[in-house]
Amino acid sequence: MLGYGWGSGWLGALAGLLFMVGVVFVVVWAIRALTVTRSEDEALALLRARFARGEIDAAQFEEARRTLGEPQPRGAGDRSIGLIGVVLIVAALVVWFFSAAAGYGRAWGGPGGGWQMGPWMMGGGYGPGPTAPAGTSVRMSGSRFTPPTLTVTTGETVRWFNDDDLPHTVTATDRSWDSGNLPPGASYERRFDVPGTYSYLCVYHPGMTGTIEVRAP
Repeated sequence: MLGYGWGSGWLGALAGLLFMVGVVFVVVWAIRALTVTRSEDEALALLRARFARGEIDAAQFEEARRTLGEPQPRGAGDRSIGLIGVVLIVAALVVWFFSAAAGYGRAWGGPGGGWQMGPWMMGGGYGPGPTAPAGTSVRMSGSRFTPPTLTVTTGETVRWFNDDDLPHTVTATDRSWDSGNLPPGASYERRFDVPGTYSYLCVYHPGMTGTIEVRAP
């Protein structure tokens, strides 16, 4: 789970937020359970010490004890904080599971994922993607797109291969097209029929960017 982060999209962001808030609640509960003391307990202990030293008599002790009242149970009002934290952490794990499932669904050609190809689909294992025609492929390695700028002519198909140890995506900056989750060894391709400049990035690593320059023949 940690190796793949919290997934992509709003589900992944929600899972991360729920997890962090849940951890904060649990930490606050633990600190309060360890450090909070009741002032009534301290006052009663001081009162008993004075009675033991003979500074007050039994009647004065009982009157003062009735004034203080019965000591409140330690931590009775704090357990709900810890319970809320645990519920939020469990909810984060559930949301992360659905986010990861959606991401892997796109990686196998689900809705919005585009056509993708990995070595396992050809009887192989993980490793470098197949060789694409010269000048039309982009390699993902070291959290970089190589080359960062690729120039093609209209009608050509660009292929991206994930040769990295991390999952990536190939996502248009304006979100008009998206490869979905690309685990190590997977690939994605897209045909460009309209001249122009197409900027894209990896949604998991926003600093990982690239550009496709499409020119007319």
